[in-house]
Amino acid sequence: MAAVFSLIIPTYNRREALVHCLRHLEALRFARRAFEVILVDDGSTDGTHEVADSRWDLNLRVLRQANAGASAARNTGILAATGQYCMFVDDDVLVHPDLLNEHQEAHRAWPNLLVRGPVINIPALPCPATPPPLWRHYSRNYLCTSNASLNREFLLEAGLFDTSFPRWEDAELGVRLKALGVRRRFRPTALVYHLKPPEPLESLLRTAAADGRSAAQLYRRHPSLAMWLRSGLHPLNLVRNGLLTAGPLLELVSASARGEGPLPEALARSLLVEREYLRAGMHQLRQESPSGGQNAAPAR
Repeated sequence: MAAVFSLIIPTYNRREALVHCLRHLEALRFARRAFEVILVDDGSTDGTHEVADSRWDLNLRVLRQANAGASAARNTGILAATGQYCMFVDDDVLVHPDLLNEHQEAHRAWPNLLVRGPVINIPALPCPATPPPLWRHYSRNYLCTSNASLNREFLLEAGLFDTSFPRWEDAELGVRLKALGVRRRFRPTALVYHLKPPEPLESLLRTAAADGRSAAQLYRRHPSLAMWLRSGLHPLNLVRNGLLTAGPLLELVSASARGEGPLPEALARSLLVEREYLRAGMHQLRQESPSGGQNAAPAR
């Protein structure tokens, strides 16, 4: 029996999360011969190989490569896949037991689609017994590498993930898939949980900077008014955030983000994260601008 799904999981130094990910995959209510799990170890140094080489009740294939990033690891998995559909799941994602059934039903009802489902962030295990209102977890992202499946041939035709993107590589591939005419269907009952414990502010700021640079790169690669607005790198956000974090206000916001100021900590953190995102994104746009000055007006 040929595999219907190839679940592609890139992993790098997330040994503990990977254990929970694979345990939830073992609980899938789907014929074992009808799906394979392709785990691509992207040069882990934390003993991930011990987890990967353990005995699992899965059709598990482990591929290893020197550290090259998640996009390169996913491309390795796609090229090695034997299933009709490639299913993307991250190593800190915990799947619902009926996930593959839901994706399969969607593909049967609407052939030649990209199928997406909700990704519900949770700070710690266990997963909630009852999912929260799923409308809160609807995402307009065309492609999300935590919970998406599509025909492998579409990925090969589109040209796989662009490994030059530090983040937002799924959004960039989504643009190319849409250009091929691949439509998307969001299925609310095809859900996964994303294990996302609280992060220190420094980590959030690093991620925000990478996101900002990626947003600028995405806009430069696919310039349009819609992409410019989607990036958030426009005057309205710059002025609003600038006013709220200008001069002495920045010290107040920074203190509040550490829990030592008058503002709610979550609000203060979000302002600093947005500030770093805008700073890095605008810097990237200026670097990429042919004139080295202000970025050009978006194409319409």
